[in-house]
Amino acid sequence: MVLTVAGRVGRSLLVVLLVTVAVAALLSLAPGSVASVILGENATPQAIAELNARLGLDRPFFVQYVDWLGNAVQGDLGTSPLTSQPVMDAILERLPVTLQLAVMALTIALVVSILLAVVSAVRPGSVVDRGINVVSSMLLSVPAFIAGPVLIYFFAVQLGWFPVTGWSRISDGLGENLLSAMLPAIAISLIEIAAFHRVLRADLIGTLREDFVGAARAKGMSPAYVMFRHALRPSSFSLITLAGINLGRLVGGTVIVESLFSLPGLGQLLATSIISRDVITVQGVVVFIAVVYVGVNTVVDLSYRLIDPRVRKAAAA
Repeated sequence: MVLTVAGRVGRSLLVVLLVTVAVAALLSLAPGSVASVILGENATPQAIAELNARLGLDRPFFVQYVDWLGNAVQGDLGTSPLTSQPVMDAILERLPVTLQLAVMALTIALVVSILLAVVSAVRPGSVVDRGINVVSSMLLSVPAFIAGPVLIYFFAVQLGWFPVTGWSRISDGLGENLLSAMLPAIAISLIEIAAFHRVLRADLIGTLREDFVGAARAKGMSPAYVMFRHALRPSSFSLITLAGINLGRLVGGTVIVESLFSLPGLGQLLATSIISRDVITVQGVVVFIAVVYVGVNTVVDLSYRLIDPRVRKAAAA
């Protein structure tokens, strides 16, 4: 077990290291510099060069990267030359917004997809099953940047149930906070609902044909008990994997939605930093997201044996 954990953690650290190298290399190739943004359009090349030298941005790429990596290992992701705010402080300040959106979207997707998959798997091929599959296909083809404006128009502008844009913090009231977060979370969750439903439906149909399910039915157990006690858990193996992967992706995939709804999260911070050529902040945010993504996936990998007893038996053998 210890060797398994050490191996997974080692591979995860290697992935994060490769991500940092790729991000630093790509940002070094981007045109423009933060110095030109700070000094404005009328700045002379000499003034831009002097500011770049003061900020240490005129050094070779490898020297800048090694210096940044040494500080990052100690938890220092640098300081934004535009705002003079430490990047880690900026991330922690905006992380609750993005994390709440990701968790709400994942929760909505899991609840809805499990219900739809159970209904579909009870009678596969029925009218209800085909109707759910049609809706699932429609949701799968609607990206968040399309779903967002549609949701805003109908539920915020026309019906007035939710605010059009903006964010209310939990300290301002839980009800107001949930109202401001609901539409963005739903916009993010639509594709996830479709993907989760397809995966779980297929696994449930296969599990319901297994001998141990037939034995449970032969003992006179109710269909609901058989479904949720005997079939759902072993069928959730692929769903948990996909949910874990998508949670890490959702933390960094809210850029468009946060921009549409004017939410002060990591996505908006990343977008504004890219536009302003704030390389230090962009690199810090991307690396933070990569650590979260890899960390979540590592935890999911290690939790397999807790979810499915077949993995424990295979490991023991």
